[in-house]
Amino acid sequence: MSSIWKTKGREFGELSGDVECDVAIIGGGVAGLWCAYHLVKAGKKVCVLEAKFVGSGVTAGSSAILTYAHDLIYKDLGDKGEQYLKDAQNAIKSIRKIYPNLEPIKFTLFSTKKKGLKNLRKEVKAYKSLGLDLEMTTEVDLPYPIRGALEFDAFQFNPLDLINFLADEIIKGGGQIFEDARVIEAPDGETLSVNDKTITAKYFIVATHFPYINKLGFYWLKMYQGQNYCIAFKDKTEFCKGISYESIDETGFEYRRVGDDILMDGVSVRVGKKSKKDKFGIMERHLSKHFGKRKEVARFVAQDCITLDRLPYAGRYSHFTDNVFVVSGFNKWGMTSSFVTAKIVTDIILGKADDDSIYSPQRMDLVVNSVKASGHVGNVLLAFLNKIVPGPACSHMGCRMKWNRDTKTWDCPCHGSRFDKKGQLINGPATTNLKVGCRGSCRGCASRCA
Repeated sequence: MSSIWKTKGREFGELSGDVECDVAIIGGGVAGLWCAYHLVKAGKKVCVLEAKFVGSGVTAGSSAILTYAHDLIYKDLGDKGEQYLKDAQNAIKSIRKIYPNLEPIKFTLFSTKKKGLKNLRKEVKAYKSLGLDLEMTTEVDLPYPIRGALEFDAFQFNPLDLINFLADEIIKGGGQIFEDARVIEAPDGETLSVNDKTITAKYFIVATHFPYINKLGFYWLKMYQGQNYCIAFKDKTEFCKGISYESIDETGFEYRRVGDDILMDGVSVRVGKKSKKDKFGIMERHLSKHFGKRKEVARFVAQDCITLDRLPYAGRYSHFTDNVFVVSGFNKWGMTSSFVTAKIVTDIILGKADDDSIYSPQRMDLVVNSVKASGHVGNVLLAFLNKIVPGPACSHMGCRMKWNRDTKTWDCPCHGSRFDKKGQLINGPATTNLKVGCRGSCRGCASRCA
């Protein structure tokens, strides 16, 4: 698996001794770096702790579209839609002022289904109630007919270039960035132990994609992780130039141009969900049918945290932590939502805001979204009960792992941790490697175990 983004980031040193700072940020992806950026600009002494290397996590799998049109979200947000739209629009304006390398594009949400057309009409109605006058169209340059589409002004960019830009700004502002600094323990008051070194800070921000502290916040009950399978291929036609297409259909596809290549984002599944169909095979057949023979550049899996009410989390980690904060749950729109949540959390730390926004981790989304919550909890409980089935147990909370034949990885159906065939950690919330030695009869998995 390899990302389409080939930008090489600058290297940062490892922890060589104890560190004192105002704010310690756990996670060196785009969300963590936006937190650090805001804080150093406010004159705070900041250190960033990254488990591998900066930008090595889910940021590298992003399609990096900057827009406020996050699928069909506004028809479902009700009275929270106005604030969500305002925050997304302000984030885009701010990022444009800060980061110069944005490419203006048209962003199109479309559907080929009758149900999708109905939902697009509901979204148009929601936009109009928020003061945006949109009209549907069917005039799009796609190789197959559609039912309807909505078009927006948006921006695209290389997410790893943004990572490098933010890292440089943080270092210029006096911040520190440490790599190979995997955090396993929770902060204890104003101290945090990392690689036998002590980090002393007044505040801590957990920006680790999926929050890793299990005993607080119950994020393992409030979120799950989804996968998007991606194939990039060579294409020297005019298709997709200056425009990005995203299907709102469950079985639809996204197309986004990267130079002479097109990044096609397709099959979406919950991490750990068993499938009888070859997921990359589905994409290959779609590519062959509608684009003909193309040279493949890369294939990989993008991974995202999904909240039950589709709003991200930004605020205090739990009711019991006054100095630990969290940013997470970007619902596949991390390039916009990482900025929004980073600004909220840093404003709380700087005394500019209270922890009472629509993104508060203490909101009652488990109760409000009881149907989704019961389905998610059911999946978690089923995975726990499957502990009696032979096979590896996730190092996060012991759920029985599923073998993903498409990616040749062990995937956790509970919370989305992923490991390679030898048990090396790929994605959290797990913080340690997987023991993959066979336990009795593994139904043929012996060839995969190390």
